[in-house]
Amino acid sequence: MPLVPTGFVNQAELDAEVHRAISQLGADVVRVRYGIGQDSGGDAALYFRIVLADRVVRPREMLRDTTQRISSALMDDLYPYSRWGLIPYFNFRSESEQATRHEPEWS
Repeated sequence: MPLVPTGFVNQAELDAEVHRAISQLGADVVRVRYGIGQDSGGDAALYFRIVLADRVVRPREMLRDTTQRISSALMDDLYPYSRWGLIPYFNFRSESEQATRHEPEWS
């Protein structure tokens, strides 16, 4: 399936769908930011930057389960590749890790 260039994505519709999906993630998620761009291969991508509550990053097994659950929920709700032609990428940080960094795209 060929990817759709980001210029052909209805960004208002995508924005509404992403916000709806984010609202269903629960209290483990402090904040989600996202953006459309190109990955290292030049393909259209949907990048998620997700800040998690500190209580879910330890023990490590809980972190793994939480990140898998959140990634799966967003994939199942949005179908980013088949519906939008966007390859999804997920990046996670804890709330305390985010507090030590000053990166506006995560705020």
